[in-house]
Amino acid sequence: MTDPSTNVGTVLRRVRSERGLTLEGTSELTGVSKAMLGQIERGESNPRISTLWKISTGLGISFSELFETKEEEKLGVVNFEEQDPVYESEEKMILYNVFPFNPVTGFEYFYIKLLPSAFHKSAPHRRSSREYIVVTEGRLIVQVDDESYQIKAPAAFSFKADREHSYSNPFVEPVVFQNIIKY
Repeated sequence: MTDPSTNVGTVLRRVRSERGLTLEGTSELTGVSKAMLGQIERGESNPRISTLWKISTGLGISFSELFETKEEEKLGVVNFEEQDPVYESEEKMILYNVFPFNPVTGFEYFYIKLLPSAFHKSAPHRRSSREYIVVTEGRLIVQVDDESYQIKAPAAFSFKADREHSYSNPFVEPVVFQNIIKY
C-alpha cells in the first residue's frame, strides 16, 4: 500500500501553476509558511491534517482534491482494508477518504474512528459548506464555535462548516462516525 499523501505536493504544485501563484502568494492565501509549502511540494514533509485543511480552504479546493491521482474513475466496492488511512491527533484519529470530492456531486465522504481521549480541531471550511455527521458506534463530542453537542450512536448531526469546529472522544470506548462535507 502507498502513502495517501504522496500526491499532495504534486497537486499543490499543479494548482499553484494553474493559478499563477508563487509560494509567497500561496502562503498569504493559506496561512501556511512558504518553507512548509515548498517542503510539501518537494515531498520532504508529511503535513498534518490541519495544515492540509488550511491549504484546501485557502486555495478554495476540496480536502480530498489534494490526494487525487487523476486515475480513471473506479467503480465497485470500496474495501477499507485496501485503503491507507490518514492518522492525526497523536494517531488517535484514523481517517479514511472513502469517496473523494467529486465536482458533479459536490461532496466528499470520510469514515473516521476516534480512539479514547482523541481531540481534533478543524479550521473553518469554505463558505456555504455543510458537514453531515453520522455516529455509528460510541459517543462523539462536536463543538461548533462555543456550542458543544454530544452525539450518541445511532444518531446524526449537521452544521454549517464555515465556522471553527472540533471532534473529541473523552470516553473510554472508540467512536466511529461518517463525515460528509457538502460544498
